[in-house]
Amino acid sequence: MRETWHLFTYLWRAERRSQHGLVGLALFAITTTYAAYQVVRGRPDPTTWNALAWVMLLFTAVNGVSRTLEEDRPEVLAYLKTVVNPVHFLVARTLHNSAVLSGLSCLLTALMGLLMGWGTLDGPRLWGFLGGMALTSLALGTTLTLIALIAARAGAGFGMTAVLGLPLVLPVVLVSTSLGSDLMHGVLVSDTWHNFAFLGALATGSGTLGVILFPYLWRA
Repeated sequence: MRETWHLFTYLWRAERRSQHGLVGLALFAITTTYAAYQVVRGRPDPTTWNALAWVMLLFTAVNGVSRTLEEDRPEVLAYLKTVVNPVHFLVARTLHNSAVLSGLSCLLTALMGLLMGWGTLDGPRLWGFLGGMALTSLALGTTLTLIALIAARAGAGFGMTAVLGLPLVLPVVLVSTSLGSDLMHGVLVSDTWHNFAFLGALATGSGTLGVILFPYLWRA
């Protein structure tokens, strides 16, 4: 646990040293939201609002997880392989990406509310939607982190992450849109608990698969 925490803090220090990474992701989210606002020209209906929110989060997640970090350089990776447990490295990288995606999802939701209103979300259903965004960020971060590490190890970069990642995150997107649609149409948070459970199960399943498979990739 201590090694995972040290790796997690190391990743955040690396982010601070190259602030253009986070700033670029924030600008991407802002630009995407403003472009969607220009397309809908006002306040969209709840179904459109829900679809836009999840689609923008998906592409922001792919863009965010696929970026190259300092430890992806061959010389840094070669050193880490000699001193770091692969499971701890995977968990730290997953937590880091999930935290970044959670912040981006909050930014996207706030911008959509500012520019396009909140649809029919209010009170507990708004907080339920934000909770769904956070769980979706965790599920996307868990799945896409493993794919990005495989792509980096293969030297394939962004293209391989997109090709392999999008089919794998499709179940996450389907469950998320179902959750958002329920909340938009007045369903109580307690009555759509199964969607939260599905998102948690998808995140847990992806994480377990990564813990099993990543050590073999790490030693390759």
